[in-house]
Amino acid sequence: MKLAKKSLAILAGMTCVASMAMTGCGGNNATATNTAPKESAATATNAAPKESAAASEAPAADSNGVDLSEHITITWYQAGATEPEDLAKVEAAANEYIATKTNLNCDIKLNFFDFGTFPEKMNTMINSGEEFDICFTCNWCNDYTTQAGKGAYVDITDMLGEYAPKTKEILGEGFILGSQINGRNYAIPANKEKAHQWGLVIRKDIAEKYNMDFSNVKTLEDMEPFFQTIKENEPGMYALEACEGESAKRLLDYDYIGSDSMPGAVYNDDASVVFNQVEKPEMKELFELMHKYYQAGYIREDAPSVTDYQVDQKAGKIFAAVRSLKPGKAAEEAQTFQHDYIQVELTDPIISNRETTGSMEAISVTSKHPERALMLLELFNTDVEFNNLINFGIEGDHYTKVEGTENIISQGENVSKYNLNIGWALGNQLINYIWDSEPLGAEKWNKFEEFNNVAKNTQTLGFIYQSDAVQSQIAQCTNVWKQYMPSLETGAVDPETVLPEFIESLKAANVDDIIADKQQQLDAWKASK
Repeated sequence: MKLAKKSLAILAGMTCVASMAMTGCGGNNATATNTAPKESAATATNAAPKESAAASEAPAADSNGVDLSEHITITWYQAGATEPEDLAKVEAAANEYIATKTNLNCDIKLNFFDFGTFPEKMNTMINSGEEFDICFTCNWCNDYTTQAGKGAYVDITDMLGEYAPKTKEILGEGFILGSQINGRNYAIPANKEKAHQWGLVIRKDIAEKYNMDFSNVKTLEDMEPFFQTIKENEPGMYALEACEGESAKRLLDYDYIGSDSMPGAVYNDDASVVFNQVEKPEMKELFELMHKYYQAGYIREDAPSVTDYQVDQKAGKIFAAVRSLKPGKAAEEAQTFQHDYIQVELTDPIISNRETTGSMEAISVTSKHPERALMLLELFNTDVEFNNLINFGIEGDHYTKVEGTENIISQGENVSKYNLNIGWALGNQLINYIWDSEPLGAEKWNKFEEFNNVAKNTQTLGFIYQSDAVQSQIAQCTNVWKQYMPSLETGAVDPETVLPEFIESLKAANVDDIIADKQQQLDAWKASK
């Protein structure tokens, strides 16, 4: 039986269940236009790009009564990139821009860490009460719910309208509400693609070499003839990437209640019953397919122990990989891994809590100037020149503008010294410049808007699960999950014998307590709407 798109891939005619994150049916309710609203006198950071007399003098206060007389340094900790060689040069340019074009009267100090080391770095800082102003947070790195739950972040719910009104309007009410915890905002979501769509990225040069046509590919099963071609003709290349957490099980596209590495999910078109997804027949079917592919040699033999999928992809050893797609994802992969790619969509675009809390910036409770930190984020999210200075560096040095365009750029002489490539993790991506090598060109951000507008909202959008009552059970189930899931999701073991052991071990670890707790909280949330 083919792994068809499950009922999780929402049909266009499905009944729309209202959530706290929207006011009606369809993806449009969670997606606002990305055109910045008209200038507001209430926002100190929205000074016009032209220098003014007001910007050259340190003001006593802005129109909201924030004292701006003291010159301060705002420290920002960001995940996703190692420290660029020219960081100091870009910081100096950013601080000059702030001094001459705004009345914020501050400097900015940027601190970059890769995704692997960032959570530990932030945990250490937060647990020790170290002072800082802004940090990246999300549902999978420097966990938003956990850190907010222990009081690490400032509650900005009532501050957004005062100090970041343009950011609030750009994101839209649905996305703001969808990222709340118990009705409160503790971070600002990034304005980027607002939905996920699972599918494949495929090496373009290899596909063209064998005249492959993917127009009829609708499921992972449909890829088998192509995988066989790779196995027979490309020694040293893996037909399908598979490793812990980066596997094809994401194609099932469950609406997870809490973490996707813990039992507890609902179907997107029926959010009434929380279930253990490991027990579902479609999960077993996927494990069986992966085991078949593993035995056929399409997947590397030590896949369960692989923790860094990027090593193989950078080495050119991966033919196809499951990814969360968006317009231009293939070009993004090409820029990162130095190979051209094709993208093949296998599920429909869905807006879920994965997106609303998938990339955010929070303000630390240790910040002495939270209002000004929020005003700086407003500047970054709304000022094209400042945003792109941080993202791409200095014009004429790290990049050059393509003649006759406003937002198309080509690589400068020193691009290797400053090229973050993490626009999606840094605030408002939809005002980023676009590399001239990207196939979508000037239409890229319009394509993002179209993608956001056709996406459908999950029925649980805005529901954030709190796991405090079952921490012991989660710890036990986490150990069981780590023991069994990597081998099953990569196809290394036979699910006919191993899957029942997995399910029984989860039962013994009191997984039913977790499912019941998730069900209780979901029912209460739905009743409160």
